Amino acid sequence: MVVSQIMNRGGGEEGGGEFARDQIQASENAKSFPWNARTRPEAFDPIQLRTFQPPVGKFLDWWNTRSNLFCCFFPIVRCVFGGGESLIESDNVEKWKRQLGATRYDKKCPDSMKGLWWLKYNHAHEELVTIFSDADFVGTFNEEGTDGYGNWQRVSGVNWSRDYSCFGLILSVANKKEDASVNGYMNMKDGICTTFNSAGRGVQVVYKVNDNEWWKIHYNGNPGEEGEQDINFMYKWLKVLDKDGNKTEHWEEWKKWVDEPLPHENCGSTWLPCWACCLSQTEVTDNMVRPNRMQVVRFKY
Repeated sequence: MVVSQIMNRGGGEEGGGEFARDQIQASENAKSFPWNARTRPEAFDPIQLRTFQPPVGKFLDWWNTRSNLFCCFFPIVRCVFGGGESLIESDNVEKWKRQLGATRYDKKCPDSMKGLWWLKYNHAHEELVTIFSDADFVGTFNEEGTDGYGNWQRVSGVNWSRDYSCFGLILSVANKKEDASVNGYMNMKDGICTTFNSAGRGVQVVYKVNDNEWWKIHYNGNPGEEGEQDINFMYKWLKVLDKDGNKTEHWEEWKKWVDEPLPHENCGSTWLPCWACCLSQTEVTDNMVRPNRMQVVRFKY
């Protein structure tokens, strides 16, 4: 099997020559996935903003990214369970530049995929992630990230920020485990990847729109199952800093969402636990995707 001139992920001391056996096997496994079973939707539609109902409902404000619920315990949780976490402001570019700089010349990830990404419209209290920069790729990929199939995997405990909230701290502690990770198939030829979960290997699919934007979509079923085309969750991966830490076209929108007040408030927000009882369900979920100014993150470097 002959590799391209720009490929240096294969065997040998300099990464040249033929692909290694594990790379070929990973490629074959990924090729067997039914990539053509679905296509990226023509229009972006974060359906969860209309359908999601937080457990316990809107009468206990645990779901809001800026909630003060149990805030007196936040320092204790960080002290006991934190393990090296930093509390930073959402617009701290220099902290993230250091992380991106450490992987700037790493050939495991194509340059076009490196950077810091904002998980926009994800109602879990997770915001900024160096998604691909800290991922391991095993497969028959080229250096440009435009061809090849295989697997990708990254740990979810480092370089992955959570909102400074009760929910965000729970997610941070849960992902502190060494085996906490995200993994799936990668199809660089078509700009699609999957993330595996307990429901199967084809329920969550991520589509590339351009170098600075991907759409992550959750379906009701795997390919071939009932509900394979029915979408229940959709959010964006937007690159806000490039591989060198420079701001992209999405940075100002990220900053705007951080600085703006919640779109739906009243006289009790956010100090009163039941302040949102008069909000509609869509107003609750709209608030739930607005970032907290303070982020908790365990940096890798």
